[in-house]
Amino acid sequence: MGRLQLAIAAALTVLVTGASAFTVGSPPGLAAGTTGGANGTVVYPNTIEELMGYLNASEPLVVVLNKTFDFRGTEGTTTEIGCRPQGARNCIAANTGFKSQDVILTNGMNNTGGCTNGTETIVTYDNAFRWRMNVTSHKTIRGIGRRGVIMGKGMTLKGDNIIVQNIHITELNRHLVWGGDALFMEGTMNATRTMNNIWIDHVKVSRVGRQMLVVNKAGVATLTLSVICNQGCICENPGT
Repeated sequence: MGRLQLAIAAALTVLVTGASAFTVGSPPGLAAGTTGGANGTVVYPNTIEELMGYLNASEPLVVVLNKTFDFRGTEGTTTEIGCRPQGARNCIAANTGFKSQDVILTNGMNNTGGCTNGTETIVTYDNAFRWRMNVTSHKTIRGIGRRGVIMGKGMTLKGDNIIVQNIHITELNRHLVWGGDALFMEGTMNATRTMNNIWIDHVKVSRVGRQMLVVNKAGVATLTLSVICNQGCICENPGT
């Protein structure tokens, strides 16, 4: 083999090793064998637009997050009539310093979940939560150290073979019920087919208005959740 062939082979080895190296460990349990974007290109988004584009790309990618991506204020805010449930009114009356949550009306005062014995109040929220980032098949999303932070917007997983590792999703209208989900597992084929090979590892979720993790009716057949932190817990980061 000539020098040029050796150089090309070495370069290819570095590329493959580099992509694989961004995932720390391997998934136990049902998602064993999940590789994410290990066979794809390693990319470093610098803007929220680049981040959304990489996650929704058709090809395998390792998307490395080494900064904070703040979506708050990028899609405007809404001020409208909402609901103050009985529990929130009791909390305010107790005068303990805790306000509890008001409720975004998704289906009217009488039919919105969380609006038990509610009264009208004015609510203001950031709109970025409404349209989550789409994550397609064969993706690895990997935060570096404590720098992989996403603020104000969650993610919709809608493909197979996805790894989400060492990131922090936070600040989704925490003051309001229905204020935002961190991770929504939609399913594939427009939410008609069950997803496979999903590994969520060392992910922290804090200050969100609704759920940390939601699974659509399409479901997930092979899913592993490992070291998932909600709100105030300490989540040790794997590697750097």
